[in-house]
This record gives sequence, structure tokens and C-alpha cells, in this order.
Amino acid sequence: MSKNAMWLTVIFVAAIIGAMLGPSLGSVVGEGTMLILAPIFLIGVIVFCIWALSSNKSGAKADPAALAEARRMQAPAGKARIYVTRRGFVGALQGVNVTLDGAATGQIKSGQMLMADVEPGTHHIRAATAKAKLANAGEIAVDIGAGGVVVIDAMLEMGALKGSVKLTRLDTAKAREDVHATKLILWEVPPSRLALPFARSR
Repeated sequence: MSKNAMWLTVIFVAAIIGAMLGPSLGSVVGEGTMLILAPIFLIGVIVFCIWALSSNKSGAKADPAALAEARRMQAPAGKARIYVTRRGFVGALQGVNVTLDGAATGQIKSGQMLMADVEPGTHHIRAATAKAKLANAGEIAVDIGAGGVVVIDAMLEMGALKGSVKLTRLDTAKAREDVHATKLILWEVPPSRLALPFARSR
């Protein structure tokens, strides 16, 4: 995300929160006090948003050929294919750090996905928000055979005090929908050099 886009988002979020809470707070504390508290509250919201987004990374987007290959949803011969996708509005701008088998790492935001061609067998996926304090991490193990394709949805669920990252294995129809609706992001540390021979950044 560019700095301009981040600032516009932060200001927009702060304005919405202020519009929602302003009238009720004004009636409780009085207009004079509200005029003092409103700027402080607005600054606090902006500072929090900046802090929450400060650990985000701008992952390299795959080129059109790599994206087209990903959307074929077909594993190479003798391999299996794993996708981790993110969609939805909850925490859409918050980066989620994904770790595959404790080695490969990448970060995605809403509307993005990661993909890896792996050896058949059991693979472990862990996902945590870029700001770990915002949500509890989620983990899932998937068993996949040669030629198999698995799509894992990484979703943020909001709790009373702290959110959680929920990892869900999608059925065929939903898996295809999510893969075709998201952009492919390259791994920061790929599973292996041979795993993604077609992944090139733009």
C-alpha cells in the first residue's frame, strides 16, 4: 500500500468512528469538553491505525503468466498444490503472515493469495497478523496426495478483546471462486526454487 493510500484509509476510518461516537459522547460530556476531547480522540485513532498497519509489507505481485497458471488450479506432475487466500472486509488492510512447514513465509492482505507446489504428504500452515497483538494466530495441517489441490481461507474473526485468524479448508466450488477472485503474491521466502518456476515479479 502506498503512503498516500494508507493516509487516506486512516483518515477515512477515523472520520467514520468519530461520526458514530461523536453525538453520543457530546451529549454525555457536554459541548465544551467535547471540543477538547474530539481532536485528542481523532489523533488517538489515527495513531492506532498507523501502528496497526506499520508492520505490513508490500509483497511482489506475480506476473500475468504466473497468475494464469495459478488459476488453472492444476498441480505439476508428481506434486501437490496449496493455496492460501484472503477475502472479506474484516481487517482487510491488515497483513497476515503465512508460514508453510515452518520455512516458507509470505504476507497477504484481503484480495490476495499465496501458492506453493509441494511434495505430497502432510503440510502445516500457520497464519498470524503482522501485528501479533491484534489477533491470535491460526494453524492447520493438510494431507494432500500427488496431483491434489488444497485451498485454505485465512479469515480474521473479531472477538470482544482480541481477534483470531481462522484457517479453513474450502470445498471445490468456493476454492475455485476464491482463487479466481484474488491476486497472486510471491513468497518472501519461497518453499524452494523449484516449487515456483513460473513465479516472476512484475
